[in-house]
Amino acid sequence: MGSARAPRSLADDLRARSAGQLRRLLSSRPDLLHPWPADVSELARRAADDASVLEAMQSLTTVDLRVLEVFACLHEATAEQVGEPEIVEELWSRGLLWGGPTFRIVRAAQQAFGPYPCGLGPAGHTQPDPEAVRQAALDMDPDRLRYLIWESPVSTAANPLTITRGEQHIVPREVALILREGRYLPPDTPPEPLPQVDPAPAEGMWAPLAGVRYLLSELAKVPAPWNPARGVGRRALTERAVTMGVPYDDLVCWLELAAVAGLVGGADSEVRPTSAARAWLAAAPAQMWRLLIEPWLDSDRPLLRCRPDELGAVTTAGQARTALHRRNVLQAWPAGRITTEALRAHITWQRPRMADAAAQSPEFAAELERLGLLVGAIPTHALGLLPDGIDQVRLPEAAQQALIVQPDLTVIAPLNLDSATWALLHDISRLESWGPVTMHRIDPALLRSAIGTRDPQQVLADLAAASRTPLPQSLEYLVRDAARVQPVRIWAASLVRATADDAPTLRDLGLQEIADGTFASEEPLDVLRERLQAAGVSVETSNAAQPGTPLEYPRSTSHDPAAVDRLVARLVGDEQVTEEPPPLHPVDPVTVAARCQQAVAQAQALWLEFHDGGATLTHLVEPFELRAGMLSGWSLSAGRTITVPLSRIAALGDAA
Repeated sequence: MGSARAPRSLADDLRARSAGQLRRLLSSRPDLLHPWPADVSELARRAADDASVLEAMQSLTTVDLRVLEVFACLHEATAEQVGEPEIVEELWSRGLLWGGPTFRIVRAAQQAFGPYPCGLGPAGHTQPDPEAVRQAALDMDPDRLRYLIWESPVSTAANPLTITRGEQHIVPREVALILREGRYLPPDTPPEPLPQVDPAPAEGMWAPLAGVRYLLSELAKVPAPWNPARGVGRRALTERAVTMGVPYDDLVCWLELAAVAGLVGGADSEVRPTSAARAWLAAAPAQMWRLLIEPWLDSDRPLLRCRPDELGAVTTAGQARTALHRRNVLQAWPAGRITTEALRAHITWQRPRMADAAAQSPEFAAELERLGLLVGAIPTHALGLLPDGIDQVRLPEAAQQALIVQPDLTVIAPLNLDSATWALLHDISRLESWGPVTMHRIDPALLRSAIGTRDPQQVLADLAAASRTPLPQSLEYLVRDAARVQPVRIWAASLVRATADDAPTLRDLGLQEIADGTFASEEPLDVLRERLQAAGVSVETSNAAQPGTPLEYPRSTSHDPAAVDRLVARLVGDEQVTEEPPPLHPVDPVTVAARCQQAVAQAQALWLEFHDGGATLTHLVEPFELRAGMLSGWSLSAGRTITVPLSRIAALGDAA
């Protein structure tokens, strides 16, 4: 903390910081990355900006703010003088203090405490006699004295303790400190500690995972009607809830989680699973849960107040800073059982400058209940790991031998089924009720359809392995009867119409030619499209079988940590090159977007030729991010961060 030579400004301080210290600053104040800072000087200007400083102060606890207020009163001090070295280091790491070993407060933070930080007036010109001060205080009204000493040093009339400054009568700082016995702040009064309880069972964390899994399975069969301007109709969603046998509110919650996570999206006039849904369904349960919760943490859409007719419409669906407030509430969440009133009081203490977070805390508690992270006001073990320790969350194991198969062909199943058992159950039965456990009824028609693609003996073996009870004989008879029926053979296939020039390429790729210029493939549409594009075939996809396109949602201002690391490395290294660019290749908008996205993902440098005003520039750039048609990265040619619209990039080439 601090440097060997005392810095003369915040910019000097930041230049002397290590890569780890800069990374810590940017992690605690992500607003400094929007847009990406060009260099350390610009980073310092943003870190000292009034709006950014006030934003940073909102995440401070009461204790942090008390220490910062002392610096606002003293203007500069050492950690030893203040007596809280750990808090001083934290404030320094956030860029609210600079210097060392004598630290100074940034101007905007000092102004945030008003003209009299700590309730102390300006220093007088002479040191008063302590005995005379105490004697004069004895003659004053106690309530008036307490107000002048601890709340505001300004008096409407002169008295023995005040001095005159212009038209005001002010108690000098030295006088107040004598009567305060040297204390800059009154003793703090934290909330009463909560009763400690054991963590709640975490089985409820399976509820959103199982619900989204069920929703994706149903949308793959029958997509939901959707209007890009108006979202999903309430009537259609109500009918879907009845058909699926689930509560309407649960279905809306699952749809919101799936949409925010990019698992469902729009395709023409329907909501369908996206290409990412297939990978999500095949992932391990802990990974499935993380891929749902991370986007929820980052979303500015309140989970339980989003209307289905706003699905995909970002006009009124979002609430600014919801993600920021949600994260701050989670970081300050108390241990133990808590009521709504106690939670609000606790958050007010932990984040006194973030009134919106305290006001929204009951709503966030309701979200946590729905996600299984809070059970009857008692947190699970996972809640204490959010928001930053999500990779450490462990989901309870999937239930083994969890089914109860009854003679009337009903099946009782828990929510924490493994994916293979869930898929089998979904193929052969219809869900009748949803709750902590689900009730399914085996449907002969669905069973006959499933037997067309599944081995009958394997169906019985898998059900027996997953069941806690012996399979009823009636089910065995039903499976054997279904196996005797000759199924109608159908299969999913992608049809491709090709020109005479592209036909040889399609034959080389192994596609089956079923007519002149028409080919068939059993590969999923998105996989086939990627193969054809990689082979250089121009592809136009029919919407009939197109997977959903992820919807755009209001999110917080988080960045890829790897991109932040690359920025920090450049800010510390400040490397600049002067080499000549190789021959560059002209590009069209589609090609440049794909190439830049690949460079961002693989951290590859690119030579870019782009138009800036009336000039044509050529820079060697290490891309950080591609967002909203803008490429941001570190220009090794200019030694600073640049942001270039893709539409202005005329040519590019690989770095040597």
